[in-house]
Amino acid sequence: MPRKESETITKVVTTAEISEILGVTKRRIQQFADDGALVRLNRGYYDLPASINKFIEYQISKALPSDSKIDKEAEMALWTRAKKEKTQLEVQIIKGELHRSEDVKRIMNDMLMAFRQRTLSLPTKLAPQLVMMEDIQVIKNTLKTGVLELLHELKDYDPTVFYEISKDKMFLDEEDAEEEEMSDIRVDQLRL
Repeated sequence: MPRKESETITKVVTTAEISEILGVTKRRIQQFADDGALVRLNRGYYDLPASINKFIEYQISKALPSDSKIDKEAEMALWTRAKKEKTQLEVQIIKGELHRSEDVKRIMNDMLMAFRQRTLSLPTKLAPQLVMMEDIQVIKNTLKTGVLELLHELKDYDPTVFYEISKDKMFLDEEDAEEEEMSDIRVDQLRL
């Protein structure tokens, strides 16, 4: 038979049971009940469904900062910390220590495509050299030299390549950006 909306299910639990459910001590359960975070029926007995709802509301209200709790010094400290972290990230970007994942993906794709093309052209490049060779050691050395040339293309890391294509140049201060624009204009005028 379906339950009517007006009917509520009450599951009564003891202090020990609800402390085990919430993972806190029995003393803490009593403190929660005194704070109105749990629904106490009688001494040592609690309404479990109602207590869980109350406890969730209590935890949420405790976690949300009220406007009266926010003070200006704490707000300024947070602002200063955020500004410092932003500056540190900008410095890392400029030094080439930090790159956007999209920039890394683009550069790696370009590099790997070039490597793939050179690898596929290796047989065409080396076949004419190897066709007349009979000495196995000479053939091995020729192939090894060709492979080492290919691998040499992958060995160098150049952070400036990442910075040149990066969108993070927007982090420059307005004064620095204006100076950079002016120097670009001067260079363009010199070319004319």
